Amino acid sequence: MKFKKLLFSTTLLIPFFATAQKSVVPEVKVVNERNAQPMELQDLSVDIFVVGQIAVTTMEMTFYNPNSRVMEGEFQFPLADGQQVSRFALDINGKMREGVVVDKTLGRKAFEDIVRRGVDPGLLEKTEGNNFKARVYPMPAKGSRRILIAFEQELLECNGQDFYFLPINANLTLKNFNIRTEVVSRMVKADIQNSLQLDFQQTRNSYISQLSKQNYTLNQSIALTFPKVDKPQIITATQGTHTYAYANMGIGKQPYKSKPTPKTLAILWDVSHSAAKRDQRKEIEFLDTYFSQVKNVKVILNTFHIRTAPSLTFEVKNGDWEALKHHLQSLQYEGATDANAIPFTTQCDEYFLFTDGIFNFGAKEFELDKVAAQIKTPVSVINTSLVANTTKMQFLAATTGGSWVDLTTRTLPDALVDIRTVPFRLLDITVKKGKLANIFPEKGIALSQPNLSFSAELLSEEATLLVSVGYPNQPIVQKELLISANPNASKTQFELLCRIWAEKQIAQLQRFGADQKQIDALGRQYGIVTEGNSLIVLETVDDYLRYRITPPEELLQEYSKRLAIEKTQKEDEVKNRIEHLLKQSEAQTQWWKTDYPIKGTNPKIREEDSYAIMELSSSNQELAEEVVVAGYSNSRRRQRTASPPPPPPANRPLATEASQSRMLVYEDSMSADMAKKDEAFSEEALPSAVSSPEITLNVYNPDTPYLKVMEYADENQALATYYRLKKEYGNTPAFYVDIADYFFKKGNAEQAILVVSTLAELALDDPQLLRMLGYKLSSYGAKKEAIQVFRKVAELREEEPQSFRDLALALADDAQFDEAAKNLYKVVVGNWNNRFGDVCLVTLNDLNSLIAQHKTINVSYMDKRLIKKEPVDVRVVLSWDTDNCDMDLWVTDPKGEKCWYNNPKTYLGGKISRDVTQGYGPEEFMLKKAPKGDYKVEVNYFGTTSQKQLLPVSLRITFYTNFGSTAQKQQEITVRLNNAKDLIEVGKFEF
Repeated sequence: MKFKKLLFSTTLLIPFFATAQKSVVPEVKVVNERNAQPMELQDLSVDIFVVGQIAVTTMEMTFYNPNSRVMEGEFQFPLADGQQVSRFALDINGKMREGVVVDKTLGRKAFEDIVRRGVDPGLLEKTEGNNFKARVYPMPAKGSRRILIAFEQELLECNGQDFYFLPINANLTLKNFNIRTEVVSRMVKADIQNSLQLDFQQTRNSYISQLSKQNYTLNQSIALTFPKVDKPQIITATQGTHTYAYANMGIGKQPYKSKPTPKTLAILWDVSHSAAKRDQRKEIEFLDTYFSQVKNVKVILNTFHIRTAPSLTFEVKNGDWEALKHHLQSLQYEGATDANAIPFTTQCDEYFLFTDGIFNFGAKEFELDKVAAQIKTPVSVINTSLVANTTKMQFLAATTGGSWVDLTTRTLPDALVDIRTVPFRLLDITVKKGKLANIFPEKGIALSQPNLSFSAELLSEEATLLVSVGYPNQPIVQKELLISANPNASKTQFELLCRIWAEKQIAQLQRFGADQKQIDALGRQYGIVTEGNSLIVLETVDDYLRYRITPPEELLQEYSKRLAIEKTQKEDEVKNRIEHLLKQSEAQTQWWKTDYPIKGTNPKIREEDSYAIMELSSSNQELAEEVVVAGYSNSRRRQRTASPPPPPPANRPLATEASQSRMLVYEDSMSADMAKKDEAFSEEALPSAVSSPEITLNVYNPDTPYLKVMEYADENQALATYYRLKKEYGNTPAFYVDIADYFFKKGNAEQAILVVSTLAELALDDPQLLRMLGYKLSSYGAKKEAIQVFRKVAELREEEPQSFRDLALALADDAQFDEAAKNLYKVVVGNWNNRFGDVCLVTLNDLNSLIAQHKTINVSYMDKRLIKKEPVDVRVVLSWDTDNCDMDLWVTDPKGEKCWYNNPKTYLGGKISRDVTQGYGPEEFMLKKAPKGDYKVEVNYFGTTSQKQLLPVSLRITFYTNFGSTAQKQQEITVRLNNAKDLIEVGKFEF
């Protein structure tokens, strides 16, 4: 039979929601450096299933890669508060493969390892707040991939009706668009004019609508409205001896209980970079209406980002707050957010906190539960940001007795009621008959909607319970509910109610500040994505076995069978790793004990290296450059693996006969000079190392238009110039690094730290940006802040040894030597991917140097065979912040011999570690005895195997003299390379 028509429109029954929520269709952004075309959404299928107050939305999308290069797709989408991802699937060999929940670190490690093998994984992660990121590889060149994402939510209430809203907010031109809607046992009412109509048909106790369109422009959001159900809705599902119950009951219009009007109000205003994305217009409207109601109040304003600004006091009289409004509208937003900078010590009657709750910076961790317990004044939190950590803010408001006001989902009149009244609360759920256990939420929760929903486990055939809501010690609404088992429910319905119950339990734990590990464990048990979990799709059973990830049902039987016969010997693996490292260490010891130069050997001066030691005229310099261009770029060939590189080819092709002729002239012209240099550096003439070597670092000045503007601007107008330039370049990470360097060179370290901290806000949980931030903070002397950044990177990338090495070096720089040694030793004995080269040996050298300099370090837990004292005159270490990039360290000694991957040991005894072609480094050069002269250090950006569009790569080069002794000195420089084949001279040693 025909039912009523469902309508689509951006002009909803409540237009507020059409503008408040961001589109759920994932954004696929391409990083701006490579001018790649964005991924195109071609097909979209939406399935909406509503049962009781629960709605499950499933979106299957086909994305097309218009580029001629295979790429990794990165999909970002925020969900509204209360929405929870329940499925993630990816097409594998033409069929959709379901994702499974894994520990976040394990999921990322598996994903990135498999991407390097060119196989098809997919990964969905939760970042800060209720924001999600899906990574898919490969997105084939001129090809497409299908991705499926599903999420659950409870219906909200507005204007006396329940409603469902799916924000699209985009003009999407689709080849194919399909929508299917099924509503179980509920009427669907259409109240919107001039919109797409859908016909519903009744099938048993459901109303179903289906629509298919080709070459369709979707420019409207999806809205369903439902007449309010007066009686409680109770849904149960039984499988075997287990029954889950879900209940929703209306509590009617709540009688308002007004709060006392504050005489002194403290406004805490977040002015970090991300805060500029808040809906400030809506915040101003909120305050305008609030002050018009309270009339007279003293306002103390504190702004904060990574620091707290001095307090400003304003008097609001008869609702007039123009002075405060003008000041708020003139604020500049910059830097990261340190929650420890929020001044909760102001004497006031109530706090209004305006923030997105995403705290990503600081010299110490912000312990929300401890801070909230110490605050004696109510903190009301006002949120207008679509990307926000609502859980933290709800916890802070609830714990301090304040209000949670979410202006992304609440109308302005409702928000004013929220802020000025005591919230309705769940007072108690009393089981009068039968058995009901693990009821969530627990009593005490504030109720912002005119209905209450809860989940529980039913332990008897039926149970009767009494639900009480109202104000503390003042019940207003009491209802008695009867819950019965339902053995006829489908498996799908049972799984849905089980997951809803687990989600409510997780929400309860988050609300009261439970340990994140407990929350993550519960999420893995019930297949729910949390901050510490991910959903992953792998291609083969071998991949699931390799990482011990339980596969989806279709592969489970084969996985279990093979797992039963595969035995791992972890103790033997650890022993083998240590033995391998001992062999490497012994080989290094033999090198250290060898006296160089060895008789009968000669320096290896390759044609393309010779220009480094010649004093050429300007014409000869041009000739030398042409020789290098003609020969070097075509001569180097190697496989991009972590194994040692092959020997260099015997012959190298030249560009033209003319270039051959010029090269022969060049070679002849330098032969006499080379002979003289050989004589000067004969074995007998080699001096011993001098005692006071110097490190000279080259000035690094990136050639960027905004720096030219800064340099020419009046120094007194530097900040204003920066703010003006930020409008144009503010989405470019390098801009903040360069501007921070500018301020630091001008002696303004405080401003430099504030500017560079913005990197933490440009992308949530981005390890590359965080590494870059950590390096710069270290160079600016912000030691505690750098440590916290590297701790975050270690959490995000604990499968990568560089994370712990970076953290250890930052700890050592802050004189936390024992913790530094523990992190270094973790790298030394860890089981790392072979692509990270000689990271264990390089880090062992760091560790032994630290022990040699600080005798009090506890070494009792270390293998004594690894602890050695082998000081060297010269050491250079190169590391970088971007994965799958191939950087090369070159050191040219006074004889003109270059130590690099193709010449790992030199005539003078220089030694370089194994070439890292797919990781972050480190690469290390060492020379035990340094003869007199200059040692030039260069870095070459050889190439990248990354399938993502890359940011410029930041390099960290550390120069050491007298390394491994108490006389050790070091200097560090960070530079940036934009493209493969970039070559930069970073400094030199002068002996």
